[in-house]
Order: sequence, then structure tokens, then C-alpha cells
Amino acid sequence: MGKALRCGLFALAFLAATVVWGQSKAAKETRRPAANAAASPAAAPAPSGEFFSLLDGMPMLLELHHDTEVGTNKPIDVYMLVIEMQIMNSDGNFEPVGLQIHNFYTAHAQNWNYDVNQHTAHDCKVWNGLITKALRNHKPTDATWPYIELSVAEGARIIQTNEDGAVFWSDDIQCWGSSDRFPPF
Repeated sequence: MGKALRCGLFALAFLAATVVWGQSKAAKETRRPAANAAASPAAAPAPSGEFFSLLDGMPMLLELHHDTEVGTNKPIDVYMLVIEMQIMNSDGNFEPVGLQIHNFYTAHAQNWNYDVNQHTAHDCKVWNGLITKALRNHKPTDATWPYIELSVAEGARIIQTNEDGAVFWSDDIQCWGSSDRFPPF
């Protein structure tokens, strides 16, 4: 049997094995906040700063959308940050694999007078870039793996948009980098 034919048969066998034993399920998706979540009143108080939601994972996509606010049609820029969830410091029991969480938040602070960090959305964009670059340059032998972390304040305020539905005020979220000793699932 010729070398080319052996290589071709090996490639075909490898492809067949990949199809049979490979991951056949598509990534699961969910959304934060729920698209139909009620908008917060215009005079809603800022959250206390307690955070109820910490989401760690691999940054999959950061996209800027040009939306309009429901009722006023006022232009409002919205980021969609997709993070594939990673359970940090796992005990080895695989939690949800392939769960991609689509997070929506305003690109600019909604209430500059009472916001602790008016540049949170910008900070998320910076962290997304840093973690994406770190993952691209990551060596499998490194001791830890880089991830992005998105936190949402308890009582986070919401705006309804005509295009994307409900979105968090960027005033009420935070992003930063994190790391874990385990690779992505």
C-alpha cells in the first residue's frame, strides 16, 4: 500500500473517530438579564454595592449594539459580552459544559452623579482584550489559566431597549481578570 493511501486512510479514520466520539452537543445559551425583565424606575436608587452574581469564564464575544430605549426611542449603546462559564476551583465534577451566557449592559453610565465608577463598561472592554490576549498566548504547561469575571450588583438597574430587550446599567456591573488552576472544560 502506498504512503499516500496509508495517510489518506489514517486521516479518514481520524475524522470518523472525531465524529463518533467528539462533542456532538451545541453550546447552550442563556441571557442576563432576561430579555423581558422589567425596566427600573428612572429614579431607582443605586444598589448598595453588594454583588450577588460572579460569573467567571472564557470571553467568547464582545459586541457593541446601537439600540434605542423603549418609550423614548433615545439612542443607547449596549454591549453584549458572551462568557462561556467556567466553575472556578472545581472539585473535578464537571459542571455545565459549553454554557455561554450573553450579558447585556449599557456602554455608558446612566447616572454619573451617583456612580462609583463611570467607566465600568470601558473597563470590561479592556479586561476582555487583556484576557483574550492572555488566552491566545497561554501555554498548556502554565500553572494557571486566565479568565474574565463579570459581577452584577444586587438590585442592578435595568433599561428596556427596542432591539436587545432588557440590559443592565453599566453603573451596576464590574469586570476584571481572574485565574484558575484548571483549564477550560
